[in-house]
This record gives sequence, C-alpha cells and structure tokens, in this order.
Amino acid sequence: MIIDLDSWETGYADGKLGRAPECPIELDPSSYSLGFRQGRASRAGMRANAPRLRYPLLSIEVRLRREG
Repeated sequence: MIIDLDSWETGYADGKLGRAPECPIELDPSSYSLGFRQGRASRAGMRANAPRLRYPLLSIEVRLRREG
C-alpha cells in the first residue's frame, strides 16, 4: 500500500484536533483514514497523560488570593 503523505497529514491533523473525519474529495480516503486514526490515538494519549486537578476552580481561587 502506498500512503499519500498530504492525505495522511490532513487526516492526522483532523484527528489530533478532535474534528469529525471528513476527507476532502481531492485526497486519498485510505491515507486520510490512517492519519486520522493515528491523530486520534495521539490525542487520547495526551489526555491520558495530562495532570488532573481534583478541584480546578479552587486552585485558581487560591492563586488569585496569593497574587492579590
């Protein structure tokens, strides 16, 4: 299988940004789909590794009090 790099990159960007999978007519659907799935997997991995705050608003209030 030959991968069209332009199609793959467009699909990867769409998947990474969380967009809907809509392959433009001028691109190769198979390459776009492969890129989209890899971009989506990369996005999921980033969310899984992101630090989670138990009380995010509370931490903002504490910072504002310290600065103010």
